[in-house]
This record gives sequence, C-alpha cells and structure tokens, in this order.
Amino acid sequence: MDHYKKFGIPNNFEELLPELKLKSLKWEAVCYSGTQINNSAKISYYEIMTNNSYGSIILSPGLGTNTDIDPLMKMVTFWALTHHYNIITFNTFLGVFQDEPSFESAQKNTYPEFIALLESCIKFTERYFTNQKRILVGHSAGATGVIDAFNNIAEKDEKTNINSVMLFAPWSCAEWHEYFKETIYKRCDSNGFDNKYEILPITNLFDGWENKKCRYVSVLPKFFDEMGQSPFRPDLMNKWNTYVTLVAAEKDKKAPPVHIKKRFEELEKQPNKNLFEYILLPNAKHSFLKIYENNQSVISLIKSQRKKIRD
Repeated sequence: MDHYKKFGIPNNFEELLPELKLKSLKWEAVCYSGTQINNSAKISYYEIMTNNSYGSIILSPGLGTNTDIDPLMKMVTFWALTHHYNIITFNTFLGVFQDEPSFESAQKNTYPEFIALLESCIKFTERYFTNQKRILVGHSAGATGVIDAFNNIAEKDEKTNINSVMLFAPWSCAEWHEYFKETIYKRCDSNGFDNKYEILPITNLFDGWENKKCRYVSVLPKFFDEMGQSPFRPDLMNKWNTYVTLVAAEKDKKAPPVHIKKRFEELEKQPNKNLFEYILLPNAKHSFLKIYENNQSVISLIKSQRKKIRD
C-alpha cells in the first residue's frame, strides 16, 4: 500500500534517505553542555538545494535513539528535505551506542546533563539561524528535555527566536518508568550480566538491525527519577514566546494522553493561552510510526505550523 503517497513520500524513502542526507549536509558541529561533566552533542545542518526554503525543522529524538535510526525522525527528515524545509538535528549522548554496557558512561548520562546540553544546542542555533523560521520537533524524552531546557532559558529572562515547538508524547509517567526499569533488570539477569552497579543498558531494535549486533546506551535509574521529578512550570512555559503544540497518542502507555491533557488544561490558564494547543492522534502509539493513518497526521501537524508562524 502507498501509505506515504498523499504526503509526497515514496514507500522506499528509507533507501533514498542516506544519499539525500549526504547531498544536503551543509555542516556539522560539536556542542558541549558547559557543565562539570561537559557532555557533547552533534548538531547537523542539512540544507535544501534551492533558494525557496520555508525555514528549518529542528529534531530532538528520545532516549536510546538518534535521528539516523529513529523511524519518525527519518520520515520527517525525508519529507522536509523534499518539501522546502532544511533540517537541524540534535543528537545527544542518549543516542550514542556502545558495544558493552558502561557504568562510566551511565554516571555521566544524567537528566540534568541532558537538559544543559539541549539548552546549549538551542542557543547554538540562535547564533547561526537568526533570519530563518524554525520549528522544533521533540519526541518522548527529547520533548521532555526540550521543555526543561526552554524553561531554564525563560527563567533567566532570555529569549529564543524559535517560532514553533511541537512536543510529541512528553512527560512519560512514573508507572512506565518502573515497568521499564524492571524489564531491563530482568533482561540483564536472563543474559547473565553482572549488574552490580544497577545500570540500565538500553537497546534499540532499529540500531540492532542497522549494525547487525546489540549495542547499548547506559543510564542510571536516577535518570528516570530526575526526569519524573522535574517540576511542571506552566508559568515558565508561558514565557517561551512561541507556539507550543502538545501531541498525544491515543494508545500511548508511556506518556498517557490523560496526563498530557491535564497539563495542557493548566497551560490554558496562562496569559498566553492562545499560543498553546493540544492534539490527540487517534489509534497512534508512543512511537508514532503509522503517521499516515488519520487526517491529523504528524506531517499535517508540522505543515500547520507554517501557517501559524507566517501569520
């Protein structure tokens, strides 16, 4: 079936994407958190080959994935580069896989470090894309981290020129955190891994397919504790001065729609309530893999932002 046809995306887009990215890659840079740990991220800028760009889409992927393997991020990248949008990617330590689980890496891969790194990445784009419309798309932990990074910026009364922020499935729930940790510990036991430091070695199916082996992103349990305990600050989100769209998936058990909707209702009480929007995608799951199943698709939502920021 031509699932992607109505969006102008061929079914074999994943086969075409590597060459498209190679031709479009303008530059890459390493950005540092500036903390004592000073972890790094790779920022990549892909530019369309014509002069009639609508602006750029910034991608912030979640935990245990990156924009090279994540199906949602790959699809958005292909669509953008073939529909007059440039692409900026933030690939942090949460998507850097290693051949073996690492306690040393897990100690450095903290949630506060992730927030600091995303804040640095956002400020980096401010310096280089001052005259370009930008839409930031964050997914899962990549969306939650973006929220806290923007809140840090707002708390210092600093501004960004990002025109729209789209947050897909932010704020995963504590129940899922506990289930996820228990599942990983059981897998460690069944694989005979001596996990004396109780690290969480996270794998990704798509990375396994791509590299023909199992690799790991390592974090400590407190990563989820810190992410879950990060305060919800509607007063700071009100100061972002940008359009903010919360996108929930109807069948999402990691970031349940009822949880996201409740926070949206708090945002509706803020002075800048007209900047906030809540969207529920019917039948969608946390991964948003089947982006073609309803009219309020991922692509349709991104396209809607162009009209907002143009008006």
